Amino acid sequence: MKKFLLKILPKIKLAVCFAVCISVCIIVSCLAVNKTGGNASTDGKSVLKIWQIDSFEGGKGSRADFLQDIGDEFAANGGSYVSVVSLSADAARFNLEKGNVPDLISYGAGIYGIENYIKSFETWCHGGYCLLSLDTSADFADLDANNTVINEGKDNFVGAAALFCGISGAEYEKSTAAYVSLINGKYKYLLGTQRDIFRLKTRGESFTIKPVSDFNDLYQNISVTAQGDRASLAKRFCGYLFDKTDEVNRVGMMSKRTGLYDDEMKIMEGVNYAYKLTSPISESVGQKIKQAVSDGNINMLKNLLK
Repeated sequence: MKKFLLKILPKIKLAVCFAVCISVCIIVSCLAVNKTGGNASTDGKSVLKIWQIDSFEGGKGSRADFLQDIGDEFAANGGSYVSVVSLSADAARFNLEKGNVPDLISYGAGIYGIENYIKSFETWCHGGYCLLSLDTSADFADLDANNTVINEGKDNFVGAAALFCGISGAEYEKSTAAYVSLINGKYKYLLGTQRDIFRLKTRGESFTIKPVSDFNDLYQNISVTAQGDRASLAKRFCGYLFDKTDEVNRVGMMSKRTGLYDDEMKIMEGVNYAYKLTSPISESVGQKIKQAVSDGNINMLKNLLK
């Protein structure tokens, strides 16, 4: 019996430590959301609470930090204080279900679980899919599922972009792994996003880019979820934010305004997309999109994106 206990004791300790770590992460997440529980600061000035949900990779830096910087400017110019909390989509859904609703939510298109809490939305920045190659003479004419790796992204529908590009059977890899596979010559092409452009730029690589104009769902929206007087205040912040959209190049993103870049990112500006997903959706619609992608049913996908 003693030998048996000595044998399993390390496993028990490991399991307990794992459980404690998970519990701490959940508690910290909840505390992060609720740390600005009041609607007013100590000096009586209102505090707008904003959730930033990163459902797709950005370009560089943090969109939450960008929003906080804009919020600090807003406060300094006579607006309310602003507190930005970065959450995962799952954490946001959990908190909404528990009745914890912020004043504004910034989120990626195609997210589900928030559609019943918002009435309207506007896009304050966006990204885009692109095909990348380290062969600077590549014309992408030989693009196929065998010579291309796909950056699987986060909660975005990169599979839809792959289907439109005719490479739905290509290998999917996590973002950094996909980039490394391209660098190491395992694949000639990478289906990625603006984030991969910055990865290659940071490494000092020479590369060529082809924007994917068939489909895009990399839109960062913002919606007012506050009620009454706080809704008016939140709308004022939105107006201030949209006056600053020519600064989104600070985080490697794009806006309706062009001319934000004079480097490799310039080709990604002003692209007209044949099919777009710009709004939040229900979970059932999301499942239908995934099913159309899985089945390779491009006609079904097009109908869902109308």
